Amino acid sequence: MTAPGMNGPRPTWPTGLKDDSPLPYALWRVMHHVNGRRTVEEIAQMAGIGVQDVAPVLSQVATWANRAALRSQHVSKAQAETVSQCLTTVLGPMGEFMVDDALDDLGNRTTLGALLSNLAAQLTEPQVQAFVRQLRAKGLA
Repeated sequence: MTAPGMNGPRPTWPTGLKDDSPLPYALWRVMHHVNGRRTVEEIAQMAGIGVQDVAPVLSQVATWANRAALRSQHVSKAQAETVSQCLTTVLGPMGEFMVDDALDDLGNRTTLGALLSNLAAQLTEPQVQAFVRQLRAKGLA
């Protein structure tokens, strides 16, 4: 994520980050200036933030990129079980049946993102929020 340079580290984009990756504006505002040639100081100045704030932004962006990559992968059995556990925590035993039904509807080569979207569409807003909290705790959201 950083390339060595003559005047300090020169951050680069994390693996998996693309121009169309969904990121909050506050992160894109900094990443817009990251090109592997600029120093942390230059990036901070151009983005209008403190030098000490660049590293946390790069870390957050890497986390977002990793999550995006995870959502585009095919659902593994372990991931399906984790999603089922998370939904069961929110809905009780019905959560397991919902995951099984969604996997049947979507097919066994579906992506994690498609599975999560399918399930979220069936939940109320408070249930979605609780489900997302569970997924985050397990590293899936």
